[in-house]
Amino acid sequence: MIDLSLLNETTEILANNFTPGEIESLGKIIYSKYDGHKAAGVKNHITMSPRKCANALVQFLNESKKTFQLIKLIIEMDDSALNGKAKNIEGLEAYLNKLVKSDIYYDFKKRKLHHSKKDAHKMINWGILNDGKTYSITVMSLDIVGNSMLVKKHGTKTMEKVYFRLRNFIEKKVLDYDGRIWNFAGDGGLIAFTLKEHPTRAALCALDIRAALAVFNIRPDLPIKEHISLRLALDTGKIKFSSNTGHIVSDIINYAAHLEKAGTLPGEISISENVKKDLAIKVAKVFSDKNVFENMNCYSTV
Repeated sequence: MIDLSLLNETTEILANNFTPGEIESLGKIIYSKYDGHKAAGVKNHITMSPRKCANALVQFLNESKKTFQLIKLIIEMDDSALNGKAKNIEGLEAYLNKLVKSDIYYDFKKRKLHHSKKDAHKMINWGILNDGKTYSITVMSLDIVGNSMLVKKHGTKTMEKVYFRLRNFIEKKVLDYDGRIWNFAGDGGLIAFTLKEHPTRAALCALDIRAALAVFNIRPDLPIKEHISLRLALDTGKIKFSSNTGHIVSDIINYAAHLEKAGTLPGEISISENVKKDLAIKVAKVFSDKNVFENMNCYSTV
């Protein structure tokens, strides 16, 4: 069964994106004899608002056990045409995120909507990003300071144990802020955040990782005596998504990686101008040291 809150969300996304006539057309696609006025219990000559039309359709299809068909249709209307008019569904990603939290997933490749108990945190696309589409995303690049020297001193096998424990430590922190590890190659990696307030969540995650690193470094199961230090850097902007995240080409990713490697001091965090302007005020104050890197302003925790 579809819970009431999700039915309400479905009503909202319909009302906000479709006219009464378009909502009627959607109903007829699923049920050829659908009559919106009859479903709403009003006479045909009465003009109904988009919200009233949406509510009538959602309730009708829910009673007919065809809500999944409506949800699937709404998703597939994005970047498609209805009655000869191109549609762009505003708020679709937020709606998809609510579906995921209800254990309902849309598989963009198979074009199927289904219930699943698969953990959302294991989905590299949060269960909502579609290959080839562009989204607002904040990326964090990080790596171990002086990794080459550590490998030379302790050997590859010992450092691989360190990498394994470090990744587990970082992944737990990242999930606390609804981020995803897009790539982790031993001594460092790329982490992504999207949806509501993603720049602030990314910055808080970076600060949390740095603060908790002191505890990580005294773990008894860490096979080296040296304390691990990280460099972290963030940038944000529009990125074209691919489920093969290692093949994503983006100036945002490139800048974060360059800033981290060449513009960030050991143990510190750097952010781009774009991240800074989108941060919550309290968080932005932490990044007080202004610099210029690759002809763009950046800020650090120094």
